[in-house]
Amino acid sequence: MLNVLRTSSPSCSGSTRRSFLKLGALGLTSLTLPDLLRLRAESGATSDTAVILLWLDGGPSQFETYDPKPDAPVEYRGPYQTIRTNVTGVNLCETLPLHAQIADKFAVVRSLAHRESGHGSAVKNLNSGYPHPPGTNEGTFIYPGVGAIVAKAREQDRRSLPHYVCVPSAGIFKGDVGGGVYLGSAFDPFAANPSDGAGALIPPADLSLLRLQNRRALLSSLDRMRRDVDTSGMMEGMDAFTRQAFEMVTGRAAREALDLSREPAPIRNRYGATIERAQPWGQSCLLARRLVEAGVSFVGIGMGGWDDHGDALTQNLPRRARTYDMAVTALIEDLYARGLDRKVMVLAWGEFGRTPRINRGGRDHWPSSMSAMIAGGGMRMGQAVGSTNARGERPQDRPLHPNDVLATVYRHLGIDHTRAFVNPQGRPIPLLPNGEPIAELL
Repeated sequence: MLNVLRTSSPSCSGSTRRSFLKLGALGLTSLTLPDLLRLRAESGATSDTAVILLWLDGGPSQFETYDPKPDAPVEYRGPYQTIRTNVTGVNLCETLPLHAQIADKFAVVRSLAHRESGHGSAVKNLNSGYPHPPGTNEGTFIYPGVGAIVAKAREQDRRSLPHYVCVPSAGIFKGDVGGGVYLGSAFDPFAANPSDGAGALIPPADLSLLRLQNRRALLSSLDRMRRDVDTSGMMEGMDAFTRQAFEMVTGRAAREALDLSREPAPIRNRYGATIERAQPWGQSCLLARRLVEAGVSFVGIGMGGWDDHGDALTQNLPRRARTYDMAVTALIEDLYARGLDRKVMVLAWGEFGRTPRINRGGRDHWPSSMSAMIAGGGMRMGQAVGSTNARGERPQDRPLHPNDVLATVYRHLGIDHTRAFVNPQGRPIPLLPNGEPIAELL
C-alpha cells in the first residue's frame, strides 16, 4: 500500500489488483491531501529522470562488498576471498558473486570519506548534504533529505503518483534519512510495502469516506465508490487538486504500479519471489522499478541491518549479502533490459564504512573510508572511481566526499545543486553546501 506517515519506524515494499494508496495524517493541523497538492503547485524542475536509493542502513563494510583488500594482512583482509568480475581490474568480495557477473553495468566509488562516526549524524549528513550540530546524532533532522528536495524541485510537475516514495515504509526516510523539514510536511515521503498485498484504503477526509473503518468494506466498495462519484457529478465539482488527490487514492496508475501480480513469474523469481516482512528486498526492488516506470522521481528502499560489530561479520553478513546480491543485480539487469538505464540512476550506500582492522571478530564504524555503488543514469559504468590505501584506511587516489555523490544525483535529475530554498527564518539554504558531480561518471 502507499501511505503518508507521520510516525517513525525503522524501515520502508506489491500487491494484487486491490493494492491501493493509504493516505494518513500529514502532520499539519488540518492539512488534507488536496491542500498538500496545492502546496506543491509552485515552479520547479520537470524531467523524466528518476533515482532509486538503496539505503544500506547501519553502514556496510567496504571490505566485504565493493573494496576488498586481498593483499592486506588477515586482520585487515577479513574472512572472505576476493573474486574477479567481468571488468578487468575491478574485483569484489566473494559475498557478491552475481554483482561480479554484471560489473560492466555499474560503477564503484571507493574513495569516499567524511567525519561523522555516529549513526544518526552520519545518516543525516549523507542524505541531506549537511553536517548536523553536536547533540543531534539521534535527534532532530533539521535539513530536508534528497527525496524531499526532489519533490520540492518538481512540485509543478503534477503526476498521478507522488514524486517521493519509500519502500517498504516511510519511517527511516522521513525521520532519519530525510523528510521535508523546513520545506514542510507536504514533501515527506509516501510509502509502499509489497508485503501488505491488498491493503486498506484511507482516503483524505474531504472525500467523505473517513468513517469507513472496515478494511474489507473499503476494499469491496472501492469500484462502486468510483462509479458513484463519477455519476453523481462530484468529480466535476472538485477542483483540480482534489481530483488529483482522488486519483492518487483510487486511480489506475497507482493500482497498476503497486500490483506486483502483473509481473511474470520469472521476473519475480529473479528478484527473489518470497515476500518476507522482515527483509522483502527483492520485491521492494521490483516495486521500485515499477514505481519509477510509472513516473515516481525518487524511490528510497530501506535495506537495514549492516551494523556488523563482533561476530555478525561472519554470522549474519553472508545471508544478508546473498539477498542483497540477488535483489540488486536483478534490478540493474531489469533496468537495462527495459531500456531504463538512462532514465534511472541507482545508488547503493550506507552512512559510513567499517574499520580496516578486525575488532572482536567484526568491524566498527569508520567514516574515513567507504564505498558506493552507482548504476545507470546514462553514465559511464564498468569502472572503479578512486581507491583506498593498501589497508583500506583512507582514500588514496581521487578523494571524494559524499556530497560529490549527491551532486551527481542532482545532476542526473536535472536539478541545480547550487539552487537554494528559503527556510522559515527567511534564510536561503543551498541544496548542497559543497560538492561537484563526479567527472569520471559523466
